[in-house]
Amino acid sequence: MSAKKQSSSDQQKIYPVYAVYGKDRRGISQQIEQITEKVLGDDDHQVCLGSYDGDEIALADVLDELRTLPFLAQRRLVVIKNADSFISAHREALEKYLEQPSSSGVLLLALNSFPANTRLAKRVKKIGRIYNCEPVKPRDLRKFLVDYAQNTHNLQLTPQAADLLVDAGGDDYSILCNEIDKLAIYLADRQNQQKRIEPADVQELVINNRQYNVFNVIDAMILNQAGLALQRLGLMLQQDREAHFKAVGAFAWHFRRLYNARVLLDKRVGEQAIIKQLRLWSQVDAFMRQVKTLRIERIARCLQQLLEIDFASKTGGNVQTGLENLIMGFCRGII
Repeated sequence: MSAKKQSSSDQQKIYPVYAVYGKDRRGISQQIEQITEKVLGDDDHQVCLGSYDGDEIALADVLDELRTLPFLAQRRLVVIKNADSFISAHREALEKYLEQPSSSGVLLLALNSFPANTRLAKRVKKIGRIYNCEPVKPRDLRKFLVDYAQNTHNLQLTPQAADLLVDAGGDDYSILCNEIDKLAIYLADRQNQQKRIEPADVQELVINNRQYNVFNVIDAMILNQAGLALQRLGLMLQQDREAHFKAVGAFAWHFRRLYNARVLLDKRVGEQAIIKQLRLWSQVDAFMRQVKTLRIERIARCLQQLLEIDFASKTGGNVQTGLENLIMGFCRGII
């Protein structure tokens, strides 16, 4: 999430209007939370916070709430989520309101885009604050995760652990942040009060839990048992509410390791050297059995199919359907 540092005076000042926009849904949610805390502080949110969907709220109701004096509080905050259509429908009225905004009401607009060349955006910039929330770029991801672990949990994420986390979880930083949150809880339960996240911790909590299910699905695929593989995939997706977001990355991670191991095997590298080089921690014998069974061309086709599933999922495609097609195509020899 992109964010600019603010001066101490800017951090303390409360503005009559804020706009938060971009493609990073987690970043937008976090920014809304920060603004809400800044504007309302310890005041009772139930009586001085109104949160509405832009497609469902009328302009008159928004303006009435902004202009109504808050009860037992200094300010009232009105949050309009999915505000793109709301702004399109009421642009002139909002521009007029912001010429003389309420002294006690604060308007927060959360939307997908907010072109800087519009009169409304220029007015918001002049009297308020605008935040652009974009996803973390892949090249910045490891540093972001290290900073997140330190700033959020006071934990040192080692470079090797960050690499392993990204390799296993893909480039969705919000999912990786959730994994770091889980690791923080996991380490807090230990008696030695460990302050570092090591590769072994990522392997134990993040990868083993996820890869065990993926491993079993792929094992059934290699045995040409499509029904069993589909059943295991279904259970895997049902057991974890985040599995639909993580499944493609988990399968790709395992197939990449199979590919790398097969490359080494074809170069006549010994099994123990492969195990050491790839840092295999668990199910070593079963993993090497998979490596010996699959030819490198077939592993490459699976990786290509997973790339297509990942792309489709980001443009409205269904992950489960894509993975089911991968399983069926593999077992039929098409892939």
